[in-house]
Amino acid sequence: MMNNKWDFDDENDRLVAYLPSFTYNDSVKLKEDINNAVRGKRIVYTLSEHTGALKDLGFSVEAETSGFFEGEKAIILTQYDKEERKNSKTKTENEEVLNRVREDSKQISQPCLYPVGLVQDRDLKSLAALYKKVFPKYPTNIFDPEALKKAAESDYLFAAVKNGGEVIAAASAMKTGYRSAEITDCAVKPDYRGNQLLHYLVLDLEEECRKEGINHIFSITRARSTGMNMTVKRLGYQYEGTLINNCIITSGFEDMNVWSQALK
Repeated sequence: MMNNKWDFDDENDRLVAYLPSFTYNDSVKLKEDINNAVRGKRIVYTLSEHTGALKDLGFSVEAETSGFFEGEKAIILTQYDKEERKNSKTKTENEEVLNRVREDSKQISQPCLYPVGLVQDRDLKSLAALYKKVFPKYPTNIFDPEALKKAAESDYLFAAVKNGGEVIAAASAMKTGYRSAEITDCAVKPDYRGNQLLHYLVLDLEEECRKEGINHIFSITRARSTGMNMTVKRLGYQYEGTLINNCIITSGFEDMNVWSQALK
């Protein structure tokens, strides 16, 4: 039986709930939160049979991700208390990025120029330094080596590309607990961009996920990032919607595209 999970994420002014089942108690809990708390955004991942009950509470479908719940599609519904959070500031730019990505037909075939592998404890300081260089702000604490170590010891797999002892690119797979995982925390040192390093990192993480019995993988990607959207599209991921003002990255709240695929 799949468990329900609740994340009251004050840093990103949101509630995120993963509800493969939707019981009377879950409905009461959501109603109480809606009535008693002011949040920028509430996000619920659930199965299709529960969408009607959530729509009755004021939620609407914003995206989906195939295979999220042990092979079953998750419908992502959202509800907003703040009007400014509901409206995308970059809708036109988002559409331009998606159009460029959809028109792309390039395939990556050459081997990676640098070694790729899972991050070891000795790499954590260099990994944190990379994240500090790339991201002024981020929705989770990826800037502290100790926080990265705790994450790696729990639900995260971190992979890195290194030149000598320096981490020059990195990404992670966050295990959901539902035999799916999210590709996230993607970063490339500016001097090394253009070498398709994220392509090889995602492939490496996919293989590690297969070893752990994970059957589906997805990425929630900055909607304005041509490079990352292009990377997952070239790897066969399918676009499944855009989450508006989903989390804080760089200068503030950003829209995020959802891409997913089954691992074969």
